[in-house]
Amino acid sequence: MNSEFYNVALNRLRYSLVWEASHTLYNALAIGPTDDVLVITSAGCNVFNALLQNPRSVTAIDLNPVQNRLLLLKYQLIRYHTPNVLRALMGFEGPLAVGPTWQRVAPTLPVEMQAYWQPFFEAHPGGILTAGKLEEYILGFLPTLAPEIQAKLQQLLYFSTIAEQRGFFAAELDGTDFQEQFIAYFDEANLSKGRDPALFRYALESGGQAFYSRLKSTVATKLVRDNFFFRFFFFGPVGLPEFLLPPCYHRKNHERLRQQLPKLNVLTGEAVSHLNSPAGQGITKASLSNIFEYTSAEEFRRVMTSLFPMGGRPLRLVYWNLLQDQGSTVADQLPLSADSGRLSREDACFYFRNVRLLDAALMATPVSSSPLAF
Repeated sequence: MNSEFYNVALNRLRYSLVWEASHTLYNALAIGPTDDVLVITSAGCNVFNALLQNPRSVTAIDLNPVQNRLLLLKYQLIRYHTPNVLRALMGFEGPLAVGPTWQRVAPTLPVEMQAYWQPFFEAHPGGILTAGKLEEYILGFLPTLAPEIQAKLQQLLYFSTIAEQRGFFAAELDGTDFQEQFIAYFDEANLSKGRDPALFRYALESGGQAFYSRLKSTVATKLVRDNFFFRFFFFGPVGLPEFLLPPCYHRKNHERLRQQLPKLNVLTGEAVSHLNSPAGQGITKASLSNIFEYTSAEEFRRVMTSLFPMGGRPLRLVYWNLLQDQGSTVADQLPLSADSGRLSREDACFYFRNVRLLDAALMATPVSSSPLAF
């Protein structure tokens, strides 16, 4: 697939967190014991979340070998260590837990892995979750705000009704310096600090205004105290209630996840190419993150034609739109599930624009005569 991702340096950790919600992954793909699943590696969260659904196999694939290195480090921690070790190195227990935990764990790792990650933890004492290029940029926003604005953001976590939360946001934050600073910080000129400028070639929206509108909508419709991504976005990993975390980081799931690890296969490469290869023909479910954000509309249509030919194999896949809206028109001729709209409204992180769920089983269904609107 022709992607702008080939034009950025893949020599560092770009993502330390998967921003595609596990709830969306589960509700979209309905993974079962006969499924062979493909997942974009990214930070590995949804690779492990998919394993927790007891599929026949999970293939993790990423163009960036550093993301796969992170996945394999987590694999090692899950296989040989306690859930407390994984949580500490992720950064959930705060910076004071990271260094001592790493010093205990490092000697147990393969020599090459230990040598690779030693400088990483020296450079990132806050742990894995604060170290991705995107996450470093996002988490740099809160300290730029005045203490009184920070306190008002924190207060959003204490409301028990959406109405109270919405009213407070409207009165104390919307239309204030907070709105102006948020839009400026996350607009395209600054957003390149978290994502390379090449990745915005096909963006249809301005990042700052788009993200603020989505933030405002989220505050008006969901309790943000129960939203993992909202809380991480503004306040980072420390102090997050365990029930809000992605399932792979729950202590209760650690042993079950450990038992599923033999089903994992890790590849460095391009997901669409693998799906279209002989080795990828057995994949039945796929989670493609937001990889189509970095392609033209023409390339997107070409890829979809290759993945969903008439009379082709059974394939069900989900992807997310960020600043593009790939798959929104009749011309795309997609086997689009009606659940896409529901998943966008109910499950998608406010960071994303929408979710698209495609299913080859719908290929015989007539295509709607009007553009899609979610």
